[in-house]
Amino acid sequence: MQAKAKKIIFIAILLTGCIITSLISTNDKEKTLPVSSLPQSAQSAVISKAAQAKTVRVQVSGAVLEPGIYDVHASCRVEEAIAAAGGMTENADSERVNLVRKVRDGMQIRVPVKKAARTSRTQRKSAQATAGYSASSTKKVGSTRAGAEKNNSAVQIVRINSAGVSELQQLPGIGPALAQRIVDTRSRGRFASVEDLLRVPGIGKAKLAKLRDYVEVD
Repeated sequence: MQAKAKKIIFIAILLTGCIITSLISTNDKEKTLPVSSLPQSAQSAVISKAAQAKTVRVQVSGAVLEPGIYDVHASCRVEEAIAAAGGMTENADSERVNLVRKVRDGMQIRVPVKKAARTSRTQRKSAQATAGYSASSTKKVGSTRAGAEKNNSAVQIVRINSAGVSELQQLPGIGPALAQRIVDTRSRGRFASVEDLLRVPGIGKAKLAKLRDYVEVD
């Protein structure tokens, strides 16, 4: 009778151990459950959370309040990146920017100025240059140095990060082709200083020295 009782107790202990082992195995499987085996809604939530945690670095320039480099969510749109830079200025041409385009790492987002504003500014500076030249031409030149100073005063300062091709051609020694190369180089990264003009094919140290007094970085 005693032997039978021991046998029953042994069987009970064995069954209990099997049940505990089975429960532990089930929990381990649940912990390591792959995303692909989750319901569709759960998969979307996991993927969305992972995407939000990732950021990319973009450069926002042009007609915005605070141009610069920003880290934004990888899933955000151009509109959100511009908002991070303080938003557009009053003369920004939003119609020429794809605001719903998704950003990517290393992307440069440039907001252009309205064509009417650019044209008005160019015409105003051109009129000022013409008026200055006409006024200086009516005066007698006392010496070569004095004449040079008067010519310099008639030339307007050009902002190399926002000037158009026609405006750049007002600079000494800059023709249509070289002006276009300045714009093309600027589109790949704005000029941080006047010395950055050396990045433009066709502009060397000698030409930069001639341009230095007539240009500025905006």
